[in-house]
Amino acid sequence: MSSTPSSPSARPSPRKVPRRRRRERTAVPLAVSGSQQMTLRRAPNIWAFVLLGGVLGAVAGVLVGLTGGGSAEFTQGAVTLFMVSVCTVLGLAAGAVLALVLDRVSVARARAVTTEVVDGDDDAPSGAPADAPRTTDPRSSREG
Repeated sequence: MSSTPSSPSARPSPRKVPRRRRRERTAVPLAVSGSQQMTLRRAPNIWAFVLLGGVLGAVAGVLVGLTGGGSAEFTQGAVTLFMVSVCTVLGLAAGAVLALVLDRVSVARARAVTTEVVDGDDDAPSGAPADAPRTTDPRSSREG
């Protein structure tokens, strides 16, 4: 008889699968003082669009399920629940697609701005740290 160890360390180790590496975003260091070029864009909150699409889809499903014609095979509640589930999934997908389209549009509309890094907090807005960059956009200084 041969003796085989029954400890967990005697088992062969599972095959190691390399993980995908995340693309690391390199942070642009702020200048100590002076001005610096940065990109400014308004990006949509994707999860808000997905959630709103799902809620609107559920509401549409309730309306379609309750206003639809009767059926001899299914109850009104079963038809309504089915329509709510189908329309919710469709609404989630539509919200995600809309958010991605708006994200691509915001990338296309991004503009370069110049920021000024200030040492002191003389002109800093309340609640902002003293070394926070402030943007200077020529369009914001126009008198209206």
